[in-house]
Amino acid sequence: MATETTSFVFSSLAGSEIYNAPPPPVMEKMAAGAFVSLCKHLQALSDEVQNIDMMNISGFCRNCLAKWMVLEARKLAKNLRQDAEFAVGFTSSTEEYRSTVKALDGLGYDEAAQEVYGCTYPEWKKRHQKKASEEQMKIYNENTHLHAVHDKDLLKKAVDGGDEMLLNYCQKYLSEKVMTRLKAGAFSNLCIHLRERSDVIQNVELMTISGFCRNCLAKWM
Repeated sequence: MATETTSFVFSSLAGSEIYNAPPPPVMEKMAAGAFVSLCKHLQALSDEVQNIDMMNISGFCRNCLAKWMVLEARKLAKNLRQDAEFAVGFTSSTEEYRSTVKALDGLGYDEAAQEVYGCTYPEWKKRHQKKASEEQMKIYNENTHLHAVHDKDLLKKAVDGGDEMLLNYCQKYLSEKVMTRLKAGAFSNLCIHLRERSDVIQNVELMTISGFCRNCLAKWM
């Protein structure tokens, strides 16, 4: 069965092919690094940049970044199960393979959100989130066509366990290479989201609300 992979090319932002791009493993690390830079940027502006304002302007927010990480975890777990040759590139033993797949199955929104927010979502919400105004909610409801759509079934954890136990398990068994793939995949999904909404999401508006735009994503790479 063909392995479902995430493609990383310089065309991610613009949508046009550019030749002589670095090899895919290098591009993957660049994309993961850009994702980390974006998360740090948003963490530094936790009080100034509200999730609802990001949703109203760009159709995504911090929560979407975490959900894209989870969806990438499900994709990677599926690939590891279906393609033994592919699995060799991520795990070196049967025990590591089983632990990695279990950790990927157990990675949920709460665990991924800590990578994005730098803390748990409830903690961030208590410290930084402001109550949305009627005007903000009005814009939110009018702009649902911009909103990122996530497969709720795939977001569900495939293993049982308490949040703290799963978080510790994921931190222990998800290697740097695996985490790089998850972050790079989330970054790729963000680029696709923005590219598909090129006419309605303008860089200047995104920059005004969140302090970054497509150009910043490219520079972070």
